[in-house]
Amino acid sequence: STIEPGTDIRVYPHPRRFPSCYEFADANRLLYEDTTFVVVDKPPMLPTQPEPSNYEECCPGCVNLLMGPFQTITGEEVARPLLCHRVDSCVGGCVVLSKDGNGQRVFSDLQRQRKIKKLYLAVTTEPVPLGMHVHWMWASLNARGQMGGTPCQFVAHTPPASRKKAKSWTRCVLEVVKCEPITISPNNSHNYDPGTKQHYQSTIRLVTGRKHQVRAQLSSLGCPLIRDTLYEPIGGMTLESLEDESMEERMDEAMSMVRVPTEPIGLQAHAILFAGVRAKARTPWWGDGKG
Repeated sequence: STIEPGTDIRVYPHPRRFPSCYEFADANRLLYEDTTFVVVDKPPMLPTQPEPSNYEECCPGCVNLLMGPFQTITGEEVARPLLCHRVDSCVGGCVVLSKDGNGQRVFSDLQRQRKIKKLYLAVTTEPVPLGMHVHWMWASLNARGQMGGTPCQFVAHTPPASRKKAKSWTRCVLEVVKCEPITISPNNSHNYDPGTKQHYQSTIRLVTGRKHQVRAQLSSLGCPLIRDTLYEPIGGMTLESLEDESMEERMDEAMSMVRVPTEPIGLQAHAILFAGVRAKARTPWWGDGKG
């Protein structure tokens, strides 16, 4: 291939590296494959989409390198699987890829029709209230491609006052199906020190899929995920807190402490079901809860 004169080229002499991608060398991380879709168990600390300085060490790149080559229904070799949805870098679990653009479109249509069922496992040090939780995010901060603003998402617990005002908000819905105490071994695979605190594992059915939804909603309920340095400092805070002048200083202090996680957090995309496809991730990094 040739590069046209005048083309700007950006070179990264020190690209970000993601060594967890090589965990895809374990064939057991391939959870499902058919003529259209591939479902894998993504290790935590691996981005689903390419990072600007590193095109290869991401979910599609490493799946193709270490599990491929895959073939389409016509027997053609897949150059690189296409991503159907995103999972946060610090979260492990089920990720769906497509062998062609048609599979991507089908998956996108199923998402819009809410015909995809997703289950998450979440670990907190506070019990999460059972049942359906409906909260609201500021729509402009949740828009695709939105840049700037706070790195974390605050949610409101109070519905918008009118339909007109509701257009500025995005509805977030999840259901906590189960919450039970667990024991995490100090010899877990990612060097997490459970200390003497009681830990709880919740099974969550995701009804809507928003950016950081599970993390933001659980944090607003006062139950932030373990190791989630982006949401632990703002645990128990909601957008309604902005109406309380006495909370302003506390919120400013909390916002100065938020950091993007550098270690796996207590969340796993545990299972996914769509169009006859059923896949379930393996045991999460914190273990089976039996210590």
